[in-house]
Amino acid sequence: MKKLLLFNALLFLFWTLSAQQQATKIDFKVPTPSPDATFTQQFGELEIKVSYGRPLTRGRKIFGALVPYDSLWRTGAGECTTLEFRAAVIIGDKKMEPGKYSLFTIPGADEWTIVLNTDASLHGSFGYDQKKDAHRFTIKPSRTERFYETFSIEINDFKANGEASLNLLWENTLVRIPLRTPADDDIMTEIQLRLLKNKEQNADLLFQAANYYYATRRDLQQAAQWALAAEKLDVENFAIPNLAQKIFADLQDYRMAMQVAQRAIVLGEKQNKTSAVAALKKRVAEWQQMK
Repeated sequence: MKKLLLFNALLFLFWTLSAQQQATKIDFKVPTPSPDATFTQQFGELEIKVSYGRPLTRGRKIFGALVPYDSLWRTGAGECTTLEFRAAVIIGDKKMEPGKYSLFTIPGADEWTIVLNTDASLHGSFGYDQKKDAHRFTIKPSRTERFYETFSIEINDFKANGEASLNLLWENTLVRIPLRTPADDDIMTEIQLRLLKNKEQNADLLFQAANYYYATRRDLQQAAQWALAAEKLDVENFAIPNLAQKIFADLQDYRMAMQVAQRAIVLGEKQNKTSAVAALKKRVAEWQQMK
């Protein structure tokens, strides 16, 4: 009987201690070492969706060590990095059709190989099949002043002609992957056919071509000719001489800039474009001081 009472007492003590240990147990919420990231970037008439894991440096040497040179890298952490396009986009001078692609890289000390693969379901690079590559090309890396503790992907460096870059950043390394929308090629093809070859005399077409050349910093002399031709065909359109004065100013032909600006002022006053007229008069006064 005494043994049974002792056993029950010990059992009760064990349960009590176990309950106390459970009550005082601490569950630390440790931040993930490689957080996932997804972002969507509008680019011209399309959207690009990027999904990737973001590993941290944590005092380690990355390229040439943790990420070996001349070896396939998942370009992130966790699942494979993916790029998804809703419309065609030009990457590294190749037109990529709409779809979802995995992004791999082969880092090197002086050159990186960029790989777009059609299998976007991989965990890291496990199961990677080179036969499913859609595109391979090489890029020269550059060194950054800033130190990037966390691996980052961004789409930046936008230009008016539909160019941008997909940037890979980690440690002091930057890899710029060139992007382009097909829109610029399409617009230039139409300009080449309709204006340079067929010599169409259409005020709106001439104005749009001049404006596109001006915005994308192409041949400004040609843009000026198209703007003047458009003005002759549509003498009541304020936007045409207003564009022409900007083009001539950029060409530093201030005499012509003042002439077309004065024509724009006359139209602007007739059409009650008060703020635009005030800005033009201010520009003309500045040019007169430069004589």
